[in-house]
Amino acid sequence: MEEAFTISITTAGAGTGAGAGASSSSSASSSASLITVVNMDPRIWRHLPQGMVDRVLAFLPPDAFFRARAVCKRWYSLVFSDSFLELHLRLAPALPCFVFFLLPSTTASSSAPSDASSPAIAAASSSSSRPPPPPALLLDPVADSWHRIPLDAVIPPGFSPAASSHGVLCFISDDAGSKTLLLCNLLSKLAAHLPPSPTPRLFPTVGLAVGPSSICTVLAGDDMISPFAVKNLTAECFHADGVTGFYSPWATGSALPRLCSFEPGRMAYAASAGRFYGMSCGPFGVLSYDVASNAWEKIQPPMRRFLRSPSIAECGGGRVVLVAAVEKSKLSVPRSVRVWSLQPCGRAWSELDRMPHDVHSRFCDAEAGRGFECVGHGDFLVITMRASHDVLLFHVRRKEWRWAPPCPFLQGPGGVIGTLRGFAYVPRLATPCMALLDSSSFMPPVGFDG
Repeated sequence: MEEAFTISITTAGAGTGAGAGASSSSSASSSASLITVVNMDPRIWRHLPQGMVDRVLAFLPPDAFFRARAVCKRWYSLVFSDSFLELHLRLAPALPCFVFFLLPSTTASSSAPSDASSPAIAAASSSSSRPPPPPALLLDPVADSWHRIPLDAVIPPGFSPAASSHGVLCFISDDAGSKTLLLCNLLSKLAAHLPPSPTPRLFPTVGLAVGPSSICTVLAGDDMISPFAVKNLTAECFHADGVTGFYSPWATGSALPRLCSFEPGRMAYAASAGRFYGMSCGPFGVLSYDVASNAWEKIQPPMRRFLRSPSIAECGGGRVVLVAAVEKSKLSVPRSVRVWSLQPCGRAWSELDRMPHDVHSRFCDAEAGRGFECVGHGDFLVITMRASHDVLLFHVRRKEWRWAPPCPFLQGPGGVIGTLRGFAYVPRLATPCMALLDSSSFMPPVGFDG
């Protein structure tokens, strides 16, 4: 075990991206680094109590932990140890990471599902002709590093990423009709499915909130009133709580506010308020769903007009923010992308920041009026643009804007041009809430590429 007791000290520089041609088995760090390896005296460190060593391993970030598994058989088997996984859940820091999926631009665009005149478009082809799910691309905004996690052995064809909460990602079936949701832990490769939803839907909006022993999922809008027509009429909620024993499989239904039109996508969840938030278009508005009272309400956006591509996101501390482009040819202020924060009263908005001019110029070139999306996690907001691989980061507390390094797994000749759809993600070796569902697959953890 002597190989384990070395310290690698990495000093990140301000270098350029880490090699567009980097292979998937190499490091995907984005910064030039100076690495110093310090050999520690094995006569001292090899006699550390196993409990102390396990605590150190529990603190490691996921990529470092999976590399450390190669040291010895015991470390390799830690992912199968209940006691170590409990230690990991208690001690491991919550890393504010983001996971991205490269989707075809027509699929990722919120305007794509608007043509619901033919159910064949939604039902589409058979599962055998569908491509496997795209790999998950994990971005650590603190270390500016990318990692690639294949999912084709866990998620079957015909499912698309829809929502996330902590260390769980939610995938929804693409076929029109009753929807099947798959919950997946990217690191453990554990997947479990919810019962099919009772209401036939086309492209519903999805909300997910999980705790250590609870799951809450919301499907809203795009009710199929006939094989050729949809309306935004209802929402249904799935609840499971391992502490209280409460289990309600889609038994909780609610009526949506009149004249609402959900943007197909996901909802943001503010745990402090116990509410889901989503965008309604035509005209733009914010819809809020109170889980406890099973009630919806409308919230006026910070501007009633001149907004383009508004997105709702949740940042650290349960703060709900709205990000949108402000555009009007005769507006007295220049065009910009602004960030607003929802006030504690739940009705008013205050402006947090505006995109600086130099960043906005590059943003306009990359976005080219095609639209963009935003997702939040911790102190970070991430903006992705349709038909672009660029990722823009905004640090809410520091009010700093910067571009993420290019993803090395999307570079090189033959790269697919699509849209990166991002989700907040906390890398976790274990997600106990999934034990509330029937596990459909369990693959041995294989770690990261890069």
